[in-house]
Amino acid sequence: MSFIIPNTFRAGEKAIAEQINENFNYLKQSLEQVNNTLGLRMDDVEAMHNDDVETIKNDVDAISENISNEETILRLGSIVTPDPAEDGQIPTAQIQLQANRVNTASVLANSEIILPALDDSEKYVNCIFEFTLNADCTITLPSNVKWCYGEPPNITADSVSTNRMIFDTTSGGTHWSGYYSLNKLEQD
Repeated sequence: MSFIIPNTFRAGEKAIAEQINENFNYLKQSLEQVNNTLGLRMDDVEAMHNDDVETIKNDVDAISENISNEETILRLGSIVTPDPAEDGQIPTAQIQLQANRVNTASVLANSEIILPALDDSEKYVNCIFEFTLNADCTITLPSNVKWCYGEPPNITADSVSTNRMIFDTTSGGTHWSGYYSLNKLEQD
């Protein structure tokens, strides 16, 4: 069935057709404006999410690099604190731990553990501290650590057994958690 489009309109039909055409053009312009606005907002949201995704990706890459890079996580040489029995030595020493390292020491004097100072880029950090403690020495633990069992550990001071502490933070050093274990060796 074919349609025939008349060449002439009556006056009323022409006015109605013009009104319909005007309404259609207005609707078309409104939809184009909505489409442009949504497109701009979608671009803004996409850019914002891309920034967030990039930040998360960089954080994951940094953490992965710390975990897998043997040059980053390494065992430091022994930190030997002063022996108070020797002339000129101080009776208390500070043991400054380094972040993302296994720190080791033979503690020969009363000592205090100092957690690392962190910069703004360091959010997830851990320190492992393995040490033996001389039998007549004490060690002062950091006061800003929440210990795994609620109470600070009882440290073994026998010059032989290896005390192991893990300090970690997920808040850039605002809050620290502490864990303790002991490898007790029998003395001869």
